[in-house]
Amino acid sequence: MITLLTCCLAISASRQQGQGDIIARKYLDMPKGSIGQLYYQENKSPLEPPRRSPKKFGESKTPWEFPFIVGGYAHINGESIARDLRFRVYSQEQRGGRAAQVTQMLLRLWEYNAERVGLGHNPRYLGGLVDVFLCFGGKAGGEQLLDVEIGPEPERRILDVNTIYIYDMPSFTDPVEMAREVAHEYGHATWPHFGEFKDPEEWADGYLSEKIYLRWIREGLAKKELVPDDVMGATIEGIDKWLAANVTPLVQKASVTQPTSALLADPSKAGMDAFIGLALYVEGLFPGQVFGRSIRLIGSPYAKDYPDAVVLAAEEPKSVTLRIPPQFIRKAIWIPLGTGQLTGAPILKKAANGWVQVQVGANPIVITNTRD
Repeated sequence: MITLLTCCLAISASRQQGQGDIIARKYLDMPKGSIGQLYYQENKSPLEPPRRSPKKFGESKTPWEFPFIVGGYAHINGESIARDLRFRVYSQEQRGGRAAQVTQMLLRLWEYNAERVGLGHNPRYLGGLVDVFLCFGGKAGGEQLLDVEIGPEPERRILDVNTIYIYDMPSFTDPVEMAREVAHEYGHATWPHFGEFKDPEEWADGYLSEKIYLRWIREGLAKKELVPDDVMGATIEGIDKWLAANVTPLVQKASVTQPTSALLADPSKAGMDAFIGLALYVEGLFPGQVFGRSIRLIGSPYAKDYPDAVVLAAEEPKSVTLRIPPQFIRKAIWIPLGTGQLTGAPILKKAANGWVQVQVGANPIVITNTRD
């Protein structure tokens, strides 16, 4: 959670950028039991002066200018701060562009981070702000950068900034691809690094988070906790097609593959796919916060350490019933057991790192952990 000082710094930073008058404020519908309230505010007029990007472009190393802004706010229940600024989304488009839509989706992802993974914005960067720049130019796609910029007068201090750029906005039109791109870059901005890989990227947090987020989004749409406007217009049908191609094969392979440090230390795409598949498998297997704990317990930036972190996370609940998908019935799958006791399935093999291979049947599989 942001402290009072952190929040004040964030609001001050927004005012220094000339946020100006508000044209619209939209509160998002929240599921029962949510941790707080989400809303965004859109400017009535262009910023004077326009926000200049921290990144410098071209041979002349010139920043791009962004005259429009939407602020994304998340208020946590029980805190005394009335408005918690989490995002500033800058655009080169007039009102009616994608800025409000991108902000709305980012707020939903912020909520997922807070409630399901236990992750927040790093307060080092303007007190916990993520700045997003929607660009006309550049090659279609996005990038996330930890950067620096010179602050406003009179102090003109050097400020650390956490930034996302989405390029070639005229081509940014396919709903599922838009949702995937926003999810990917936000994962880079907020999730721990997992690597180091050589292909397709050095760090796996972007590819992992996009897949996790889209699976959660699909679930939210099915439960009517979300609507397509929350996620760039993506629908269940479109997301189902994407998940079938990009998530299901990785999960199926992970379920039947013994997870080892050597497997996840492979720096090629095969190693990244093995890590992502394992994390997706773990998230689907366990209820509640076990997946989030496994991510935070890695204790290093190396994907090879993840199998041990999963075992540690699985040992924490007093008792946990695994969520076994129907397609795993009668299959031999690997699960993290550690020092726990298992009921509901026979153990076929035991690995030294605390993982066991079990034969799935019709009975619920339960892990029980005893406490001294």
